[in-house]
Amino acid sequence: MGLGVARKQLVMVAVLLSGALVAVLNATLLTPALPAIMEDVHVASTTVQWLTSGYALVEAVVIPLAAYMMGRLSTRKLFIGGIGLFGIGSLVAALAPSFPLLLLGRVIQAACTGLVMPMVFSVILLVFPREKRGSAMGVIGLVIGFAPTLGPSFSGVLVDTVGWRAIFVIVTVLAALIVAVAWFALENYGSFKRSKFDALSVVLSTVGLLSLLYGLSTFSSSTNHAVTAALVVVGIVVVGLYARRQLRLEEPMLRVDILKIKNYRVNVITVMIFQAALIGMETTMPLYIQNALGYSATVSGLTLLPGALIGAFTGVLAGRLFDRHGVRLPVSIGAVLIVAAACGFAFALRLDSPIWVVSAVYACMFLGMQFTMTPLNTWGVNSLPNDAIQHAQSTSNTLNQVAGSFGTALLVSISAMVANSSTHLEGAAQVYAGDHASFCTTALLVCVAVAIILLFVRDGKKAAVTAASAGGPSVAEAASAAQAGSGAAAVGEGASRRQPLVRDAMNPHAATVPANATMGQVVALMGEEDTTGVAVVETGGRLVGYVTDGDVANYLARHDSRVVNPSGNVHALFMDDDDLRTRLSELSSVNVMELATKRVITVDADLPLDKACTVLAERKIKKMPVVSDGKLVGALSRRNVMRYLMKG
Repeated sequence: MGLGVARKQLVMVAVLLSGALVAVLNATLLTPALPAIMEDVHVASTTVQWLTSGYALVEAVVIPLAAYMMGRLSTRKLFIGGIGLFGIGSLVAALAPSFPLLLLGRVIQAACTGLVMPMVFSVILLVFPREKRGSAMGVIGLVIGFAPTLGPSFSGVLVDTVGWRAIFVIVTVLAALIVAVAWFALENYGSFKRSKFDALSVVLSTVGLLSLLYGLSTFSSSTNHAVTAALVVVGIVVVGLYARRQLRLEEPMLRVDILKIKNYRVNVITVMIFQAALIGMETTMPLYIQNALGYSATVSGLTLLPGALIGAFTGVLAGRLFDRHGVRLPVSIGAVLIVAAACGFAFALRLDSPIWVVSAVYACMFLGMQFTMTPLNTWGVNSLPNDAIQHAQSTSNTLNQVAGSFGTALLVSISAMVANSSTHLEGAAQVYAGDHASFCTTALLVCVAVAIILLFVRDGKKAAVTAASAGGPSVAEAASAAQAGSGAAAVGEGASRRQPLVRDAMNPHAATVPANATMGQVVALMGEEDTTGVAVVETGGRLVGYVTDGDVANYLARHDSRVVNPSGNVHALFMDDDDLRTRLSELSSVNVMELATKRVITVDADLPLDKACTVLAERKIKKMPVVSDGKLVGALSRRNVMRYLMKG
């Protein structure tokens, strides 16, 4: 197998992945069915939206408990029990004669999703060999990424042909089949660390979030606005107490102190605004298409499908642009698309708008957001120290869940308030008045986020160079150093004689290996040459990579870490149970190019030595290859510079 996994393990991964796929699909199936549910169980839009915002809220509250449960229940018990309860919740929703029972079924589903999903992705990561995990998670992410795109269209067809209860019936059957297969195919796998449970933190977060979001969602329909306002205030205060407790705990459930770091804070605030607009928009758009424009649930789902399909691949493209050009370029492209879509939401979505215009505006907004959020998330996390990244994932996931619930509550409440106050209008026109108000609010939200991006999101100095990775040289070309070298060459012979050049201090006998060498050969060469870095060259001396002792140490280190599912909603801690001898044995046969940096910082041999020292200092690296006419001619290290100065 290309992913290095035996057949038995592939079966186990397939079972786990099927559970994750059903959970992600379930989260998106219900949106086109909301108008039909409103009519069938006789509830208003402000109430029915709790089937989506309540689901996200419960999942957000449960996520911090996942690591605790993983440390106390085996893989089989947690997965089979969780998916089994998920199926029971689906059955309760399918048979629910009233809205409270329907909401109870969704709450059970959300709680099980929040507990099971972290374990699923942790085990999947452990199953695959270390050198194949990136490829495996890429494939898995693409598979699960299609669930949100296909869910609304599939749901729309079911609502129009069979009825909304068929959605829950199908999910129940799928959950039962997965449990049956898992009973025979799933084995216990992985050793998960017991995490600390803080009951007061859970109580504070649950009470605070429920008070805040319930107050917001019922504001438009409440007959006592003082009570709803009090709930909002209580929610804000209790959430503040929760954050304060996290700052004081030795082992907080969420490390909120990382929000003090500017880049990460800007990233979190911006993505939260986008998440609020996106989730709220996905709830209000079907209501607009069906209730104001008069189309069916099937048309509603198909209208949103093009934007979702495009967005499924956009994150990959945006990530590549970020790696190559930094954060500013992709977020600028995304900002242009978002502003264009915001104008469309405010001015183009009217009571008589053609359905293709609705689809185009939604696709433009979705594309712009996806183009922006992936680079923003990477930029924000890159500003943190390595030991804070797992807490960043946890904090971001929880806040994004809250933002999504808040956005849904806000937009639906505004829509209902405006519609209820537009008594001079009748029928579809009154419904549209509320929808238009929610669209204008969406446009305002995303424009605020774009303004934050334009003001605060910047590449660092010499943005063409990515920050250095822990334990080794940086991973991008030093384009600015190359340009400086060209400029120095133009100064003339007189200038070059007045100051030392790189070639004067470099080691002309740099350690090299061919591109087909193994890491075992590289480690042996490092020992023989007493060097911290080895250049990888092709025939003719062309530099194609660079590998350091930091790369070796990173491979041999334990890889206990947090993982996030592709939708970005859940995370979990997994333990790397390979011992050092096993990792060393695996390392010996790995091809050098699998670990080597492909985009290498180099300096020209004729670059002034002081400028080369600037590169070493700013990039925080110990050694870098020296090139001339594109070919490797030596290596320059801090030690080489010191020796040259001592001679001088």
